[in-house]
Amino acid sequence: MPSATHPEPPKEVWTSEEGSMARETAITRWPTIVQNMADDVEETFGQSDIPEKIEEGRRIQAALRIIKNEIMQDKPLHPLSSDGRPDIDSYNAKLESFGHITWHNCPWLFAECYLYRCVQTFFSRSTFWRNYDIFARQKLSAFVASHAAVEELCERYVSLADAGAFTKTDEEAQRLIFHEMTEIALWGNATDLSLLSSLSLDQIHSLQGKKAIQEGQARIVSNDMPAAWDYLRSRRGQRVDIVLDNAGFELFTDLVYALYLLDSGLASAIKLHVKSIPWFVSDVMPHDMDILLSALIDTSVFPGAKSQSVRALTERLSEGYKNGLLSIAENPFWTTGLDFQEMPVVAPELHENLRGSALVIFKGDLNYRKLVRDANWPHTTSFKEAIGPLGGSNDKEGIKILALRTNKADVCVGLDRQTLERVEMEAPKKAWVRNGKYAVVSFSDGL
Repeated sequence: MPSATHPEPPKEVWTSEEGSMARETAITRWPTIVQNMADDVEETFGQSDIPEKIEEGRRIQAALRIIKNEIMQDKPLHPLSSDGRPDIDSYNAKLESFGHITWHNCPWLFAECYLYRCVQTFFSRSTFWRNYDIFARQKLSAFVASHAAVEELCERYVSLADAGAFTKTDEEAQRLIFHEMTEIALWGNATDLSLLSSLSLDQIHSLQGKKAIQEGQARIVSNDMPAAWDYLRSRRGQRVDIVLDNAGFELFTDLVYALYLLDSGLASAIKLHVKSIPWFVSDVMPHDMDILLSALIDTSVFPGAKSQSVRALTERLSEGYKNGLLSIAENPFWTTGLDFQEMPVVAPELHENLRGSALVIFKGDLNYRKLVRDANWPHTTSFKEAIGPLGGSNDKEGIKILALRTNKADVCVGLDRQTLERVEMEAPKKAWVRNGKYAVVSFSDGL
C-alpha cells in the first residue's frame, strides 16, 4: 500500500503507448528475438544424430514460431503451462490481475519477462533439451569477438595491481581509480576510459586524465559516484554483492571490477548473482562463468589466451573462486515477472540477505527498470523515491544500492532540471534514454 513515505508511483510503461520504446520492442524486436531462437534450435538439432532429440527440437521450434506469430498478430497472453518450477503460479496470478491483455497492449516489463519464461517451459518440459541454453552461441561469440579489448584491459589492470596502485597511492588517487573502475563496469567498454590508458602512476593526477573523466562523466546524466565512494570507503572490508546483467565482455568487466574491489580492500568478498534460466538473450547464468574462464585459457577459442597479462588475470579470478572470495548465487526471484520492490514480501530471505551486504551493485538496464518498477516517473524524481521500500523507511533500513545502467529504455530518474534540459537538446526525441550513449550511476544508502 502507498504511504506518506512511499506514495503511489505512476503507472508502469505499456506496449500500447504510441512512440514509446515499449511499443517498438513489441512490434519489431520481440518477433526478431523469437525467430533467432527458432533458428538456433534448428542449427542444433541439425547437428544431432539422435532421432528423439531431433523430433523434440522440431516441436520446440514449432512452438517458438507460434509465439512469434501470436506477438505479430497481437494475440492475448495466455496462462503458462507448468514445468515443475514454483514461479509459474506467480506468473499466472500476475497475468490474471491485468485482465485481458495482448502483446501490443500490456505492461512492457511483465510481458518481456513472461516471454522468456514461456520459452523456457518448452525446454523444461522436454527430455533432451532440458538444460539447453538457447543463447549460448551468441554469448560466446560476442565475447570472443571482443578479444582485443579483453587483452587491453588485462594488461592495464595487472600492471596497476602489480604496481600497488589500488592500495599504495594517496586517497585522491584511489578515489580517481575507483571512479575509473566503476566507469569500466558501467559502460562495459574499457576503450572509452582514460586513467588506465597510461600505466604510469605519475600520470593519475594529470590534467589530461581529469579532463577525460569530465568528458566521460558528462554522459552520466545522474552521477552519484562521489557519494558511493565516500560510503564504500567508510564500510571497506565487508561483503559486496553484484546482481549481474550480460554475459560476454560485460561479464568480464564485472569480474575485473569485482577483483578490483577485493584488491583495493573495499570489499572482503564478492557474491555474484546470476539467472537460473536463459534470460533476456545475454544474461549471465552459472555456466557462463566457467565458459568465460575456460575461453580465456584456450587459444583455439580465444586468440589472446597466450598473453601473459590475460593468463595472470585469469589465474587471479580462478584463485578467487577457489578460496571463496568470489562466489556465485542463484535465486528464482531474479527471473520472475515481478519488480524488485515486491522482494520484501515475495522473497523475504533474499531481501534480508541483501540488507546484510555492505553494498549491492545492480548492473544494467533491466535491473534498473525493475528497481524503479518501470514506471513513468518524471525524470527529475529522486532515485530514492523511485525505488520505494528498497530505499528504507522510518522503521526499517533498506538495501544499500548502487545501480550502474546505460540508458536503453524510457524510464530514467535522478536528473536535475539543468541536466535534463541539456540532454534533451543534445539527444532529442528520447534518444538520450534509448541509444545507450548516456548512463546513470544511482546510489541509495538504505536509510
